[in-house]
Amino acid sequence: MAAYFCLGLSMFIVGSNIGIGKLILQELPVFLFAALRFLIASVVLAAGMFRTSAWRGFNGTTGRGLFLQSFFGCFLFSLFMLYGVKHTSSANAGIITSVLPSLIALLAWIWLREKIGRRSFTAIGLAVSGVALINLYDASALDVGRVLGNALVLGAVLSEALFAVFSRRLSLSVPPWSMAFWVNVFGLVLFLPFAIPQALSFDWGTMGPTLWAWVLLYSLTASVLSFLLWYKGISQVPANVAGLFTGLIPVSAMIIGFSVLGESPTLSQLAGMVLVLLSLVVGTRLRARS
Repeated sequence: MAAYFCLGLSMFIVGSNIGIGKLILQELPVFLFAALRFLIASVVLAAGMFRTSAWRGFNGTTGRGLFLQSFFGCFLFSLFMLYGVKHTSSANAGIITSVLPSLIALLAWIWLREKIGRRSFTAIGLAVSGVALINLYDASALDVGRVLGNALVLGAVLSEALFAVFSRRLSLSVPPWSMAFWVNVFGLVLFLPFAIPQALSFDWGTMGPTLWAWVLLYSLTASVLSFLLWYKGISQVPANVAGLFTGLIPVSAMIIGFSVLGESPTLSQLAGMVLVLLSLVVGTRLRARS
C-alpha cells in the first residue's frame, strides 16, 4: 500500500504540473525554464549525496542507465511536453497522457518480459482510440496547431514510458535519492547548451516574485518529490502495475486546466477521456484478478 501511495501521489503531481508549466511558459523560454528546474532540483538533492549509502550500486552501467533515463524522462519529455502544451490545451494533454499505462505495459512486455494478456491488448487499443479521436476532431476543425501540440505531447508520453521501464530496472540496485539526483544533473547538462543563449537574452527584471515562486514550486514537486516517490514505489512493484497509476495524470491535469486556466471541456475531449479511462478500467481489472 505504501508503494501504491507513492506511485499515485507522484503521478498526481506530474499531472498537476502540466497546467502550472503552461502558466510559467507564458513568461519564460522553454529551455531556460527547464534548466532552472533541473538546477534547483540538483542543488536540493545534492545535500543527500554526502551519505555513503547514496552511492550504493553506482557504476558505469548504472550511470549509462541513469543518463538514458534523464534523456528520455527529463530532456525529451520536457521538450515535447512544454512545447506541446503551448499549442494544445491542458485537457487534451492530460487525456493523451492517459495512454501511459497501456504503453508502459507494452514496453514492459517487449523489454522486461513482463506478461500481459488479451485484456491488456484491449486496453491498449482503447487508449489509442481515445487519442485518435482527439486528433481527428482537431484535424477536422482545421486546427493544425493543436494537432502538432497533440503529436508533441504523444512524443512526451512515449519518452515517459521509456523512462518508466528504465527506472524499474535501476530501482532494484540504486537508492531513490541517488537516482533522482543524477537524473536531474544529467537533465541540467542536456538542457544547458540550449538554455545559455536564452538566459543571455532574457530580461531578468521581468521575473517577479510570483514567477519565481511558480518555478520553485514546479522544481521541488516535479523534479524532486515526484521522482523520489516514483523511484520508491516502482522498486517494489512491476513496471506494468506501476504504469496503471499514470492514469491519475489526466485527472489532475484536467482539474488544473478547468480550475486554474479556465479551460472548458469539449465533447471530443470528454469522449476521448471516456475511452482512455475505459482502458484503465480494463487494465486495472486484469491486475486485480491476477
